[in-house]
Amino acid sequence: MKLLAMVTDEREVTRYLAHLGEPSNVPARASSRGPPCWKSTVLRRKALDEVF
Repeated sequence: MKLLAMVTDEREVTRYLAHLGEPSNVPARASSRGPPCWKSTVLRRKALDEVF
């Protein structure tokens, strides 16, 4: 690969991404998820015993 150009102007980057059909806005952050939930009580006990 060879570097052809460095684009530093925000307007030029937005224009280039629009030309490619890519979104130019920053994606929203995903919400945080809760702790894992195990159906197996054996696995849950084993995981909790290793933590404490």
